[in-house]
Amino acid sequence: MSNSNHDVVIVGGGTAGITVAASLRRRAPKSLDIAIIDPAESHYYQPAWTLVGGGAYSLERTRRSLASLVPDGVRLIRDAVTAFRLDANEVTLASGDVVGYAQLVVCPGLILDWEKVEGLPEALGRDGVCSNYSADYAEYTWACI
Repeated sequence: MSNSNHDVVIVGGGTAGITVAASLRRRAPKSLDIAIIDPAESHYYQPAWTLVGGGAYSLERTRRSLASLVPDGVRLIRDAVTAFRLDANEVTLASGDVVGYAQLVVCPGLILDWEKVEGLPEALGRDGVCSNYSADYAEYTWACI
């Protein structure tokens, strides 16, 4: 287990997390130590999935390497947060590492819970059941249209 400390820790490397990091990097002193924590290899620009579902945009155009979007001078920690210890200004990672911070920004996005709708996981992606909320099914929306 290892520990690291940063001035700002951003949980989530989606559009919100990357935007916060870029804004801080532009406006704050270069000495500000910023880290983004996210386990993903790829970043998807999810708002464009509606255009994918409408046949106006390719799914591949919505995907980029997450590392390629992280602003210069911002550390990417490729791991998942498993616990917030607000009293100690720390987060615990799936690896067991602990990351300390002076300021914390939490924007992890969402996880779709298809299982909450009985029968939905089995139906998605066939027989006209589609969704623009997942890269796995957005193209099928266009196929159904």
